[in-house]
Amino acid sequence: MNVFKLIEDNKLQLHGDIEYFAHLVAEAEREACAKVCEGMIVSMDIGSEFSWASQSCATAIRARGEK
Repeated sequence: MNVFKLIEDNKLQLHGDIEYFAHLVAEAEREACAKVCEGMIVSMDIGSEFSWASQSCATAIRARGEK
């Protein structure tokens, strides 16, 4: 994740937008972690019988941002 690109893409000014910026960083990190979970089954080549666990983990990570 490129922090400066995140600031630029969202037209933020560091002064006054810091809470929103922190939200964007956390959201990007959650999504990155969720994608790792989704990729675990493929990278470990352990079969689709465990895909529910991978997807469940990814869904739980994404849900952390919905509180």
